[in-house]
Amino acid sequence: MYQSLSELKADYVRYVPWLPYPKLGVAELDPPSGTNLCRMMSGEEGNNETTSLSCGTGKISKIDFASYGTPTGSCGSLVLGKCHAENSTSIVSSYCLGKSQCTIPVNSDVFGDPCVNTVKQFAVQVECNPPMNHTYWDFSVIDPMTEDFMNATQDHTVIINFSTIPAWLYKTPARVVYPDNPDRESSPGYTQGTELVDETGQDLGDYYGRLVSYYTQGGFTDEYGVQHKSDYNYDFQYWECLNEVESEHRNTPETYTNVYDYMVQGIRRHADPERKMKFVGMALEGHHEYSWYTYFLNISNHVSHDIPLDIVSFHFYASCSSRTDPTTYTQFFSRADGFVDECKQIVAIRDALSPHTLLDVDETGVILPGDNSPNAPMFPLVYYNAAGAMYAYLFGKLAEIGVEILGESQLVGYPELPELHLQPQYPSVAMLNWTNGLGNARYHVLKVLIENFRPGDKLVMTQVSQASSVGDNFCGDILNLNTMTIQCTDADATVDKILFASYGTVQGNACGNYSVGTCNAANSTDIVEKACLGKNMCSIDANTPLFGDPCYDVVKNLVVEAHCSKGSGTASGGQSSNVYAQAFMAFDGSRHRVLLVNKTPDSLSVIVPGASGSTAIIVDDTRPTGPAINTKLTSDTVQMRPYAVFVLIMSS
Repeated sequence: MYQSLSELKADYVRYVPWLPYPKLGVAELDPPSGTNLCRMMSGEEGNNETTSLSCGTGKISKIDFASYGTPTGSCGSLVLGKCHAENSTSIVSSYCLGKSQCTIPVNSDVFGDPCVNTVKQFAVQVECNPPMNHTYWDFSVIDPMTEDFMNATQDHTVIINFSTIPAWLYKTPARVVYPDNPDRESSPGYTQGTELVDETGQDLGDYYGRLVSYYTQGGFTDEYGVQHKSDYNYDFQYWECLNEVESEHRNTPETYTNVYDYMVQGIRRHADPERKMKFVGMALEGHHEYSWYTYFLNISNHVSHDIPLDIVSFHFYASCSSRTDPTTYTQFFSRADGFVDECKQIVAIRDALSPHTLLDVDETGVILPGDNSPNAPMFPLVYYNAAGAMYAYLFGKLAEIGVEILGESQLVGYPELPELHLQPQYPSVAMLNWTNGLGNARYHVLKVLIENFRPGDKLVMTQVSQASSVGDNFCGDILNLNTMTIQCTDADATVDKILFASYGTVQGNACGNYSVGTCNAANSTDIVEKACLGKNMCSIDANTPLFGDPCYDVVKNLVVEAHCSKGSGTASGGQSSNVYAQAFMAFDGSRHRVLLVNKTPDSLSVIVPGASGSTAIIVDDTRPTGPAINTKLTSDTVQMRPYAVFVLIMSS
């Protein structure tokens, strides 16, 4: 898996230990407890675990509390539950009293079973001699993953986000229990509470400052002045403050902005006094939440004007009506079009309030229906081609409107894996095969884009003509707000028939089989005939001022089937509803490139003038696990398989 990540050679790679697994993402799961030393176990692992206590160079001098059963409370205020093994204190004493450290087996064989058919928990509180203060910083299961990630992204920019805040920093009715097993999901959820215990935010800032210092400064000083050393001096170029913040702790724009400021100040205080680190804010999951952008990007709403607003981030996941039917995957692109319109509003807000701030869609993907259901059927492999095609489509569309960074989510997902006791984790969002770590089509589309496009490349106005004809009849198909140009090939010929015309939601995908959809401008044929009949060449704008709006707030396209008095003709211009094309001028003066995306489950022919002799880099369904195909084109007509992505390196 990490080898595949390394070979991707991506920048702005985002690392987010996720909230359902607290031990993998929270370095201080319990609050400092003064001279009380405590261990609490949730009991979810079948009552067959061990726990350890240590007084360093001192001795365990007193057992203040011990209970195997259903204890509650927090360190310093532990309480017996209705279920309690009466021998708990004596057993703990036999293992620990008078020793500098001890390990206690926690199971019913040792303690007996005080309540049959009940999940038992365990809590113990002891004192040390000489007295010492205790904290619960523990990086033992966090370090290996972080090391692997940083090694795999060496020499590339990273965005680090330990998004899960320790639960004890929030006011909650009772201690929030977390699983003992780092690979077990927390249930109920770990992110409880909406109000910080320390309303000044100092404790939250200090936690994150110490966490970052551990990985970037070789260690930190804890709450009691004790040094915790590490071997790490990583360069965290970007730190993202929390994830999908509307859901986690039910933040508002106001409360989140406070948390962001507390975190920035704490990290600067402990780990970044020279202020080299840049920060990413929000990571919103919802849509059309423009009030978040207008509040957060207004620097006057922050604690001071030196709070950085380097990047704001947000997420997009498409879906469709069927998990297993590839024809429904075309819906990804209409969802993407809606998201592009939303991004235009976000760009406008950014440009007005904080034009230096970059925009990062740092989670982009598709979540198929029923993805986390253990009984969900497996989808066909061409799904990954369709999801990869949508990503390539968004890459071009968002670059055009001024979104700077597009991240693909996520590296690994998987269906239910009973042999590993794992429940499903979004298999449709995976970029790698969960059995061997090799890339699927989503991975290879991203890799091709990284290898062929660079910051500074310029977008060129691009038109695409889908090679579509039946006999001498020919067709054009463009999206709304584009212009279709119809021209007879013979200079002496004129357009003599309009066999089909519809502005709306046209059915069919090839010349000769188009039909009117549920949305259709009734005047379509009249308008096209008036513009084109008797002419060698004509142009028609696909827009509502000309045709009217037959279906408000629905993506429309214009499709025309025409015939010339002799020979054939072409109908082109704008973007086809079936094929997306975008040409780029390389920033370094190297050959121009053209990105082509087949947005349909059908094989298509596309005319690209000058393509003959060019190199085509192709991700399609003939190689489900890659790598991309590299071939020389011998014609201007490009044959594209379903949901294929092409990058053409033009020969001239």
